[in-house]
Amino acid sequence: MPAGSWIAFDWLIIGLAAAAMSTWLVNADLGFEWLANRWLVSLSFCGGVTLAGLAVGLYDHDTLLSRSRLLVRLTLALALGVMVAFALLSVFFYASSSRWVALAVVLTYLLVGLPLRLWTHDTLTRARVRVLCIGEGDSTRKLVALLARSNRPHYEIVGHTRLAQGALRLVAANVDAKAAPRFRTTAELAFSETCPYLGTIDDIEEQLIAYEIDEVVVGSELAHTGAVGPAVATCLQQRCRVTDHATFVESLLGEVPVENITAEWFLRADVQNRGNFEAVKRCGDALAAGFGLLITLPLWPLIALAIRLDSRGPALYRQVRVGARGRCFTIYKFRTMRTDAEKDGVRWAAANDGRVTRLGRFLRKSRLDELPQLWNILRGDMSLVGPRPERPEFVHNLEQLLPHYRLRHLVRPGLTGWAQIHYGYGASVADAHRKLCYDLYYLKHRSLELDVAILIRTLGTFVLGAR
Repeated sequence: MPAGSWIAFDWLIIGLAAAAMSTWLVNADLGFEWLANRWLVSLSFCGGVTLAGLAVGLYDHDTLLSRSRLLVRLTLALALGVMVAFALLSVFFYASSSRWVALAVVLTYLLVGLPLRLWTHDTLTRARVRVLCIGEGDSTRKLVALLARSNRPHYEIVGHTRLAQGALRLVAANVDAKAAPRFRTTAELAFSETCPYLGTIDDIEEQLIAYEIDEVVVGSELAHTGAVGPAVATCLQQRCRVTDHATFVESLLGEVPVENITAEWFLRADVQNRGNFEAVKRCGDALAAGFGLLITLPLWPLIALAIRLDSRGPALYRQVRVGARGRCFTIYKFRTMRTDAEKDGVRWAAANDGRVTRLGRFLRKSRLDELPQLWNILRGDMSLVGPRPERPEFVHNLEQLLPHYRLRHLVRPGLTGWAQIHYGYGASVADAHRKLCYDLYYLKHRSLELDVAILIRTLGTFVLGAR
């Protein structure tokens, strides 16, 4: 079930439970005549629990694949949701509810929502999506390795099929020349064991039936090959889903395999067709940053004083970062490292970095060190949501090492983003590569709905622990 279906289901059971209990308390003549309108109470509990669920990641597909994660996040969503519901009623609607209503919501959710989710978990972990790969080039090998290390046990690579020898000669420039029945290297031998050769695409219909294939993934090297067309049509006729490598990874993991995408991916992504969205987003950024500055400014002197007492040096830290269209700007943060942190030169910040002060660890974990960036957002240097801005010293090298890295600068950098909620801090070129995969996904799919989801998930990191 997609996230939207789970949210609708939660609204149904929570709304009915809250409305039924509110109605009973009022009609039972037990002294609860002061209760607010039952539909207002229902909407508050529905909104509170689902917002909390979005914040802690209850509706993520990964949550359903782990029983312990499911139980923890469902408990957090219920606890936070009830508190949010009472806050909504008292602060915004000047109304009240009863703890009996909250108890009814919690019990109903545990008796109906939890068993259904556990059943879905068992179904997903037992079921298998059998995948056939067309091609045995670099993209197919990387896909096999990616599924092996990712938390997707229900996806099973059955094997791979290749072009017939005549077609292979026509695409020799794009296909691994070592595609032969014999595998000479250790890597090729390992690939043949995890993704065995099943035959050529001339016999793909028999392979789909014999191996009960559910999904077919075409390697990037063969996506534009004419010989693949009839095979794709055959797969569709057999009710198999067919995608290329980039689309498969994108839909499954929420990231883009940057090293294997082609110019056609950018044509389909249409990354510049977001004019109205960008204008609305800029207005929202300015309003949110202004409001954030207004309510957090009283904290600034206290944080600054604590920083000065904890270590020598200024409370505010300035650093040049690369923004939209490659323009550099000065970013502002509360200082979390010693003043001599870069005496030996510029280097990545790392987890458990010894240069971070005692107070700095708390500021980083709580994200309070990033409050001054609200000024950057108000000025237009940054946005609330977008790729994390990087330092020019690192950007120059990363653009040489990572394909398409400069494209992340097509939009304003963000205080939080798709990469930040999925991967956290980066401390190496490998980390930058993974975050770029998420940044390109955001670049293609950015929308108001996605931005709101990212902001809610960012709030959830304060509960689950900042990444």
